Amino acid sequence: MHGDEANQAVRAGMLMDQGVYHYDPSDHHGPTLYYAALPFCRATASRFSETTEWNFRLVPVCFAVLTMLWMWFLAKGRDTTSLQEEADASCHLVWRRGMLFALLFFAVSPAFVYYNRFFIQESLLVCFLTGMFWTARLWCRTRRMAAAAAFGVFAGLCMTTKETFVLSFAAAFLAILLNLFPRSARPGDGFLLALWKAVAVAAVAATLVFVLFYSSFFTYWQGVKDALFATVGTYFHRATGVPEHQHPWWFYLQTIFWFKYGRGPLFSEVLLFPFAILAGIYAFRSPRRFALRFLLLYTVILTVLYSLIPYKTPWCALTFLHGWILLAGVGVAVCFQTRVSAMAGLVLALAVGYWHGMQSVRAAFRYPADPRNPYVYAHTGGDCLRLVKEIERCAAKTNGFDTPIAFGVQPSDTWPLPWYLRKYRNVGYWTNAQEIPSQLSPTLLVVGADQGDVAAARFGEGKESSFYGVRPGALVILFTPKENE
Repeated sequence: MHGDEANQAVRAGMLMDQGVYHYDPSDHHGPTLYYAALPFCRATASRFSETTEWNFRLVPVCFAVLTMLWMWFLAKGRDTTSLQEEADASCHLVWRRGMLFALLFFAVSPAFVYYNRFFIQESLLVCFLTGMFWTARLWCRTRRMAAAAAFGVFAGLCMTTKETFVLSFAAAFLAILLNLFPRSARPGDGFLLALWKAVAVAAVAATLVFVLFYSSFFTYWQGVKDALFATVGTYFHRATGVPEHQHPWWFYLQTIFWFKYGRGPLFSEVLLFPFAILAGIYAFRSPRRFALRFLLLYTVILTVLYSLIPYKTPWCALTFLHGWILLAGVGVAVCFQTRVSAMAGLVLALAVGYWHGMQSVRAAFRYPADPRNPYVYAHTGGDCLRLVKEIERCAAKTNGFDTPIAFGVQPSDTWPLPWYLRKYRNVGYWTNAQEIPSQLSPTLLVVGADQGDVAAARFGEGKESSFYGVRPGALVILFTPKENE
């Protein structure tokens, strides 16, 4: 388990065991992921200690499947709006085929395959953003308030999933401003009135979802206040003032579209770009293709916004990568204008799908925690699992799950160990060895590499020590009873 996964899993476990969740504006993101995990955990376990990786990793997998379902719905139906953005049958056919090709590209995308099994918020955020796009187009076709309400629900779920939703919303707003209705397709007063009603319904639905989750179902109103005000300063500081996660502007582009480490294999989804460019050219050939032009502008703006923010982690790229995948699918469909170009486009699309599929297998199974994999970032190493096995071995010889275990490690270097030690009932966590109460006399002691001398002086009598790497840059010392003692 990645450290972030373990952190989120323990947070969900607290909700599972205690039935209480309080939003923390300084970390952990929104509550959606934890509530979504409950049915998956309850299906096979009655307590957090009985859960496994499967319980938690099925959550992003299922939401990834839902994302594909929304993409399938995007391919269905035909626009009959006053905007007439797809009034001609050929344009509608391009869009429908494009969404189906995009579904294929999404299913085999190495970045999505790798991260859609991580118990983190990105898979849910992409799912809800795709739902917003689908329900917005659904409302344009039908003008039904149910579609507007569904749009609001998806928007509320985005807001309760991860704070980076503001980037997606900002990109969408800018894309709409840059894609104002041309004179030849400007809507009438009836459309504007219906639009204002739909916006009101969506706003009410989004607000209800927002309040429902952040108030912990109307039991913790401080969470709503924190979500509205306290998170701004926290995430502004994180975006600009956390040096260990600051990277140059091209970090995402290099990670997703062209990565090769040493003699390792090439990981790249760069072949999405030619198809995306073709979709962009097609989008601006007619003023009526509002949805496709919006998608292009939204994707480009969102990519720029994420690239300009100094704080970067590779899984954040999924939100704008999904836009490029949708555009690439439409680009393939554009090729289906003549028989010759259709055959060429189909062959190229299948070749790209096969290449991406092979990269997905390589990323998920051959190099799941290897630095030659671009999606591996501050990942748990195999040495950490050896540390866990050694703790389990020593604990089995003493008091089993009641064995006293003390940690004197900085919080950032502790994860994912709390997840692996979730069955142990007497585990305490401190930031350094000096803070551990001397009267505890822990049977097993884990401290940071710089705390070895202090720990040995206070608790080292009758113990032997060994070093383990939790992940790159995080080294700890394990003190265990001497075998001859």
